[in-house]
Amino acid sequence: MSEKSRDATTLVPPEPVSAAVNPADQPAGGEGKSVEAAEGSGVQRTGKRLFRESLWVVGGRLLGIGTAIAINVVLARVLPPSDVGVFFLLASILTFAGYVAMFGLNAAMVRFVSERIGVEDVRGAEAALRQGAKLAVASIVIGSLLCFVFLYFAGEQVFGVDNLSVLAPLVALSVLGSATIQLCASLLRSFHDSRLSILLTGQFGGPLCNLLFIGLTVGSCLLFAPTLEQVMIFCAGSLCLLTPFAIFCVHRIARARLSQIEQSDQPSHVLPMATLLLVCLPLMLTQGLSYITGQADIWIGGAIVDHEELALYAASRRLMLLIGMPMQLVNLTVIASIAELRAQGRLQDLQRILRSAATLAAVAALLVCVPIMIFPGEIAAFIFGPYYAGGATVLRILCIGQVVFVSVGAAELTLMMSGQHMKALSINIFTSIALFASGVFMTHHWGIVGLAIAWTAIVSLQCIGFCLMARWSVGVWTVMEVRVLRAGREMLATVTSKLGKARNNNAI
Repeated sequence: MSEKSRDATTLVPPEPVSAAVNPADQPAGGEGKSVEAAEGSGVQRTGKRLFRESLWVVGGRLLGIGTAIAINVVLARVLPPSDVGVFFLLASILTFAGYVAMFGLNAAMVRFVSERIGVEDVRGAEAALRQGAKLAVASIVIGSLLCFVFLYFAGEQVFGVDNLSVLAPLVALSVLGSATIQLCASLLRSFHDSRLSILLTGQFGGPLCNLLFIGLTVGSCLLFAPTLEQVMIFCAGSLCLLTPFAIFCVHRIARARLSQIEQSDQPSHVLPMATLLLVCLPLMLTQGLSYITGQADIWIGGAIVDHEELALYAASRRLMLLIGMPMQLVNLTVIASIAELRAQGRLQDLQRILRSAATLAAVAALLVCVPIMIFPGEIAAFIFGPYYAGGATVLRILCIGQVVFVSVGAAELTLMMSGQHMKALSINIFTSIALFASGVFMTHHWGIVGLAIAWTAIVSLQCIGFCLMARWSVGVWTVMEVRVLRAGREMLATVTSKLGKARNNNAI
């Protein structure tokens, strides 16, 4: 990648590790072999670490997805469909406001801290943590207030939601807790602590918060029939109760991990606040617009269709968590390694890791997608209740877009963690505008089925754009290995042929 194509606002990455060794200064023979052996051992250590992290990520994310779906199941059976539709709408607004409140720090801090750790710059990592904490306090408070103002003054006119004098402050309080917890979870990934970070990662604060939310909701059902307002109280309360725990974990683990690293002899890099702001702003816009592309269909449906029909569409979107889960596992596993491997100049290792992870994610997603495509109504009715079987057509359409999303791999994340966030931002701007235009038109004419078609088409184009841009700008492919699927198809054909021959022999 040429210097001209680098983003001017990003930090200049350190020289690759291999460049620190001058071949001309090395005697032939044993010394050169020792250098190659050291590089090979570095690749092996990275692979082993990613494997250990992936085990924790898989287990924790399975728990997270399971508890998130459990929340939807409980609410679908406790609240009437109209209130379920409103809850899904408020949850979508809450998550978007959380991204705005984090101001891109959840990606920027992982990048800066991981880069400093990768070159053993302890003081630089500590400086980045201090600067990030100052900015986080201001951005999270401002983001929560902006969410309150929007809902209180425009929620009824735009989405037809009532009783916002109670709901708006509860959503704003939830944003405060959710943004803080998600930022803490991201920082924990900088130190490769997948065990705690995965327990704090999720829309409502991760599996720990989900379990608390479910416990409060189910417990209340034993005493009375909870209303939407009371459910939102449980949501805000569970997030706020878990926030101090998340902050304590980050402080303790950061101090312990940095104390184990010996400061390198290179000059320490102190992160200026101006640089952090310049990097975080496009990251926040990229994440926000990416979320808009992924979730604006809920907002469009909330503004155009009735809340009962919105509940059908939103329930189908919730089931997409099962298909998208493998890609979430990939992102959580490789996010810190993208910055480290790129800073060390190991692009081939980075591409191998990204493509292997995408392949595993795609295979897992297809295994989940097939039964949903075959029995969409039955699965929706079993999980949410008989009313939600009416979203079968929507569910089939949404599955297509989700499979494309998983198959292209962590392309957007690679751009963001490699200093190419402005290019990711340009793609998100285009797709966000296209989704609003096509989504509104399709929903007005064909209801939630048209909305599903618009979302699937735009998200598929966005993912392909990210993948191509990652190749052109960073120099790595992130898409899954197609030859693995070919090998799997050949293996399946071989097994089928053998089974056919065995039946014929038995018949004879």
